Amino acid sequence: MELPLFPLSSVVLPDGLMPLRLFERRYIDMVKDCFKTGNGFGICLIREGSETGGFSEPYPLGTSVSIIDFDQGADGLLHITAKGEQEFKILTYASTDTGLIIGTVEVLPPKTPTPMQPEYELLAQKLDLILSYLETDSRYDEKHLDDADWIAHRLLEVLPLTSEAKFELLQLSTNRERLNALNALQIEIAER
Repeated sequence: MELPLFPLSSVVLPDGLMPLRLFERRYIDMVKDCFKTGNGFGICLIREGSETGGFSEPYPLGTSVSIIDFDQGADGLLHITAKGEQEFKILTYASTDTGLIIGTVEVLPPKTPTPMQPEYELLAQKLDLILSYLETDSRYDEKHLDDADWIAHRLLEVLPLTSEAKFELLQLSTNRERLNALNALQIEIAER
């Protein structure tokens, strides 16, 4: 499957929501194309380069997204909300003459649901606290703090980890492994 890729310094995972403000012509055109075709695009971490300007080399994993909301912001930019759908592996990619990266991707099978374990309760509490600090908390109508997979995905999205550290966690094959690795980080969050 071919997908336009949007390399970023952050990630979105299945059921995650990512607000984006678009000003580069290549991404505005990509969104127009998505509306015309009904297809989505892929978000992946940047391995080298930056979010704006020239070419950015992506890490070989990402998530396909669909556009669930859009408007023109007060700043005149196109604002969209992308919802994470399926994780994928990038097989090959190339840049178009406009600088948009098109990847050939293989959709990864959905992960086996992870049962909630007592050792994940503390991670759920920490995630709840982090979400209470973020302005973006309101974008989740419901918090699924009893769902181990939801907890793993949201922590990977919101924790201020380096791209390398996030990629190490993303390439683990199960959310149980991701949660165990997150537990090992001994995340400390100060209460307000």
